[in-house]
Amino acid sequence: MQGPGSNNSDADFEYYNNDYPNYPRQSDSKFPNLNVSLFGENIVYLNDKWSVTPGIRFEYINTKRDEIIKDIVTDAAGNVINDNLREEKETNERTFLLLGVGTSYKKSKALEFYGNISQNYRSVTFSDISTANPAFEISPDITDEKGFTIDAGFRGNYKNYFSYDANIFGLFYNDRINIYTREDGKAERDNIGDARILGIESLVDFNLKKMFLMNSNFVFNYFLNSSFITSEYTKSEKNGVVGNEVEFIPNVNIKTGFKFGYNNFIASLQYSYLSRQFSDATNASGGSISGVTGEIPAYSIVDFSTSYRYKFAKLEAGVNNLLDNAYFTRRATGYPGPGIITSAPRNYYVGLELKF
Repeated sequence: MQGPGSNNSDADFEYYNNDYPNYPRQSDSKFPNLNVSLFGENIVYLNDKWSVTPGIRFEYINTKRDEIIKDIVTDAAGNVINDNLREEKETNERTFLLLGVGTSYKKSKALEFYGNISQNYRSVTFSDISTANPAFEISPDITDEKGFTIDAGFRGNYKNYFSYDANIFGLFYNDRINIYTREDGKAERDNIGDARILGIESLVDFNLKKMFLMNSNFVFNYFLNSSFITSEYTKSEKNGVVGNEVEFIPNVNIKTGFKFGYNNFIASLQYSYLSRQFSDATNASGGSISGVTGEIPAYSIVDFSTSYRYKFAKLEAGVNNLLDNAYFTRRATGYPGPGIITSAPRNYYVGLELKF
């Protein structure tokens, strides 16, 4: 529901339609959904090292929209010049089948090869078809996404000195849903077009305790988690989209840090870096009149945490955004936006956990 609230200073979540009957936007909306699925998979062992896992999933989705919307326009004196009351109903019913298969070959305890391919599907959601921002619109022809995902890689653990997992992957979307900045400057959510996302991911964890021959009372690890991604819209009916990067996908994403402990004391330090990314398919660096689209600059943060356990008690403390960097990760389409939502500055926390 949407309508007028009170002008009091307390947190009052009641509606005051009788006190403010000419509130410009009043609505009562229902979005009932029914999702039923049947799925199954089975591991087939070709030998003691090689297995294949096929899977199948049947989906039934029924998405409905039932809205009563009242838009009121007044002149400068507060007189109603347009009172538009409308009832909108919509039903979107569909069934589909999704297939996938994965395989794994365990050469030894230190090395395993794997690969997967599967169809994917993303249905239109409530947030896709609902907005109250006058500078932001929803396309009436918006439909579900379809595509498939493929990946291949290797992983293992070498004599407990280090563990690793590295893979290459590809995500392929048809009719990807997101925000598009139109030529008139307004932001619109629609099926932007077909997109291709390719990347390399890896995670390596070094057991420094064993490398430095430290005794069992210590914990000492270094980890590096990284991904390098390239993304592109390969087909679109929108102007200025083909060849652009896909929104909210940074080219570089790195997390690295140390974990150190002695007996009941544990401390960790983590550094994170994300390269710049875009919030809409036009890759608009200057943004739009709605403030919901534009570039999200690269940023890095450092987090520090500690904990100490003594019998039934555990004390935790830490500092997030240790270097107090100013950055943001998203642009909001509604409250408290529209526009940039800044991330938290340096902040501290302390917690006590008791187990009896």
